[in-house]
Order: sequence, then structure tokens, then C-alpha cells
Amino acid sequence: MADFVTVANLAASSLGEDDQLRSPDDDTHLSRSVRAVFDVERVAALRDHTWNFAMRRYALPRVANPDFDTDPFGYAYRLPAESVRLVEVMGARADSYQVEGPYILSGAAAPLRVRCIIDVAEPAAWDALFVKAFAMRVAWQIADRITGDPNRVQMAERKYRAALMEAKRVDARENPPVAQAPTGWEEARMGCLTRVDSRGFVWP
Repeated sequence: MADFVTVANLAASSLGEDDQLRSPDDDTHLSRSVRAVFDVERVAALRDHTWNFAMRRYALPRVANPDFDTDPFGYAYRLPAESVRLVEVMGARADSYQVEGPYILSGAAAPLRVRCIIDVAEPAAWDALFVKAFAMRVAWQIADRITGDPNRVQMAERKYRAALMEAKRVDARENPPVAQAPTGWEEARMGCLTRVDSRGFVWP
């Protein structure tokens, strides 16, 4: 299974470097360089796509007596601490809620059912193609520090873009497309015969 060492060594190999880690505790230039970017780049990579392995569903309780203005939505719901991206408020129209800081503002009654991308910190739980794409992303971020060669930095970016495209394509094929609720503008534009109640839920 993948781990920090796996990612670091894939990144190094991608850059044409012979140095390899044997332990996550190795105190080497490669290890320090990877560790400096690992956490920030992991979250950024997870936010970049609706990865199936990182998708979770929640039923959120309403925040009681929030100390901030929730108008015109009415209620506030706190996003899960591990969430790095809200993907969907299930059954709600896209313009019937708003993300502000760690909260979702919505007129929907509790519980608010959502889908989120979470911070999956352990590489062992990642999809294999995400491991590869993330390693290429790390390689790109450390390329200048490791090689000092602008051409290898550009090559690292190209490798990352290619690996990311492959990972996204395969990930997207695993699930059927999810129909999104139309916005108010789309309803007016297309004359959708849908009914939206006061809580923002779409009904046929």
C-alpha cells in the first residue's frame, strides 16, 4: 500500500533522481523537500476534483443560535471538520444555499444532507491513480529545489497534468453522471416545470 515513502520515491524517480527514501524519518534533502509541501498539496489536490475515494455523505444538524447573520437563508449548518470541499447539498437547488467560512447557510430544515470531499490523510486509502497523480504534483512542486533546472520543472508540470487527466477520467467513469438541480436562472431560461418549496428543495 502507498505511504509517504512511496509518494516521495515516485516523485524523485519522475524527476530522474537516484535518491530514494527508505523511511519517512529519513533526514535528507529529498525528504525535507517533500515534507515541506506534502500536506498543503494533498488538500489542494483533493479539492481539485470530486474523487470517489474521498467522497462522504453527512446529515448536518442546524447550528443553534448562531452569532452571525444568516439572512436571507435562515439557518446555518457547520461543515464537517474533515471536509475540504462541499460537493452538493442533496435535493437542493444550486442557488438555495451559500458557503461562508465553515458554514452552509440554507433555508432547508435539519438535517441538511450533503456530500463532501474529506481530507484523506493516509496514502494507503487513496486510489492508485490519485497516488500517481499526487506524486507527480509533488515532483512538480519540488523540482526547482531538487534539480535547479527550469526545463525539468516544466517537464514535471507536464507529467503532472497528464497523470491528473488520466486519474480524473477513470474516476469519473466509475459513477453515472449526477443530475444537478437547476438554478433559478436556468428554470426561467428553460421553462423547467419544477416546483421549489420554501426550503429550497426541488419537487417534480
